[in-house]
Amino acid sequence: MARLKENDTVLDKWVLTTYEVPSKPELGDKAVWHFDRSKNPHGCWKVDHTPPKGYKHPKVKVNKTQSYGVPVAMVFKSSNRANAKTKMKVWNNTNIDYIITQDKLPGVPSNAVMLELGVGKSLIKKWQSKYNL
Repeated sequence: MARLKENDTVLDKWVLTTYEVPSKPELGDKAVWHFDRSKNPHGCWKVDHTPPKGYKHPKVKVNKTQSYGVPVAMVFKSSNRANAKTKMKVWNNTNIDYIITQDKLPGVPSNAVMLELGVGKSLIKKWQSKYNL
């Protein structure tokens, strides 16, 4: 007995929609997966995620003292003027996420323009030669 051919057409574009709670879609989140073989032949190229109504993502709490054992360096200009002096500030025991989220940092003027921010001793040496510090 031979097997009957089913739908054997190959699709080039299709959309897959999934719900966390299929019987009550308004309770859970919704994910829409977009497939297009011309954009990505190996899988989806775009995913739209919609959280449920009333969901609020929790705020991230940054711990200042959680360091990773490497220094954090920031290169900044003391103001937005063209002749402003370029300076570097290095923190040894501070988390980079804490530095990014703070409005005011000790040793950095409030009107400073941040040029570069990174983690590691090699960046300090590289930026010292690049900015003549």
